Amino acid sequence: MEQDPRYNNNEWNNNNFPQQPYQPTIIVGEREQKGSSNLAVTSLVLGILAILMSIFLFWAFYIAFVMGAIGLIMGIVSIAQHREGKGMAVAGIITSAIGLLISLVLGFLIILGLAMMAA
Repeated sequence: MEQDPRYNNNEWNNNNFPQQPYQPTIIVGEREQKGSSNLAVTSLVLGILAILMSIFLFWAFYIAFVMGAIGLIMGIVSIAQHREGKGMAVAGIITSAIGLLISLVLGFLIILGLAMMAA
């Protein structure tokens, strides 16, 4: 009974030539960027909305504050995870920080104005 050549464990292939030994492929270089730019885009959009809401809907400063804080966190996480869209993440961090600061200042002024009216 003849043995199946696929299960032949010697070093010779079917053409009676020695097989090349297995050599693993080693890739040296920079790590590929992983993930998508969803966090960076979301950070940028939330930052822009926080700025616009702080300026035009100043009475809803607390919503702008929350959106700016979430946008700031998402931008930092996007950069920390080395995702694509680093420029957008930086822009998202900047716009979120600006929106956060504007909402803080306007919130302080609104609360201060309400306290002065009550006194």
